[in-house]
Amino acid sequence: MTATTPEDRFGHLFTLIGDPVVEIELVDGEPIVRTVNPAFETVFGYDRDRLRGESLNDFIVPEGRVEEATRFDRRTAANKPNTELVTRVTARGPCEFLYRGIPYERDGGQYAFAIYTDLSDQRRYERHIQVIHRLLRHDLRTDLQVIMGTATQVADRTTDDEIAALATTVVDRAERLASVGEEARTVERLLLDEHDPEPTDVAELCRRVAGPLAHTYPDTTVQVSTPDTQSVVAVPRLRAALEALLDNAAKHGGDTVDVSVRPSGERVAVEVIDDGPGIPENVRAPVFEDSAITKLRHGRGIGLWLVRWVTEICGGHLEYERHDGLTVVRLLLRPTRTDDQPPPADTDPTSVSPLDNP
Repeated sequence: MTATTPEDRFGHLFTLIGDPVVEIELVDGEPIVRTVNPAFETVFGYDRDRLRGESLNDFIVPEGRVEEATRFDRRTAANKPNTELVTRVTARGPCEFLYRGIPYERDGGQYAFAIYTDLSDQRRYERHIQVIHRLLRHDLRTDLQVIMGTATQVADRTTDDEIAALATTVVDRAERLASVGEEARTVERLLLDEHDPEPTDVAELCRRVAGPLAHTYPDTTVQVSTPDTQSVVAVPRLRAALEALLDNAAKHGGDTVDVSVRPSGERVAVEVIDDGPGIPENVRAPVFEDSAITKLRHGRGIGLWLVRWVTEICGGHLEYERHDGLTVVRLLLRPTRTDDQPPPADTDPTSVSPLDNP
């Protein structure tokens, strides 16, 4: 059996990878094509022999993007990598790509591999969803306001108890749908935000989120157990996710909600525990078990999706447990790594009263 060299293995990768890849050499500032892989030939519509020895920019860079391409070339000349969303001309017209330029030096020359990952279908789908979402959300909010106002007038004016009860039901359901619409707005903002995770004191954040909960649900005992500080890697939307999770626990749970922050192996666990009946299977399964999305129902599920997506954007993951009459939702987050960061301190549970200041 003949052993393969790293060059052989790289050749297989270069040939078989599904993304278009081109190797260029910078000559007098121009990206001269030395070779392309089969995917490049298919996507851009030029065979290798046609491109070899020519400037890549003359073939795939659209008008109005030449300055952008030149900027990439200058970075390559300085042996700096490039990563950016770009539009390039393909065999089927302009398409959007994630462009990654990887420079290297060889035999005294400056070379680079340019890798193009096609995002056109994904970006088009995202734009379609955004348009549909915004139109439906606007129409939904407007129509629900009319429905709630009309139903409220019917309930106030009628002397028939049965009609009043029916009108009240209409108002309640309309308010529930309006609440779902607001949650959908939060999710949309989350998906459109481009925040890099940064160090966040999740212990302080939990205390701030739990404080107002006792005011909103005075019949629910809210207990918080955290160290003084615990830094994790998180995005700003983590607060909205924790608010949604705690609100769900207080609204749908029992008499007690416990919030804790503690180390868990190489992660930091943020746990929300309530003594309610648990999350219904048709709401829980799509979020925690990746079951068919057809089981998803409106209401509580949107808030849980928000929690899952935020946790994943933070580089963590979400867990669910049900035992001994308790419901446990656990966020496992990445701790911030610093040389001088002390280990998490032991925690003492403290009850949060309605008079506590968040």
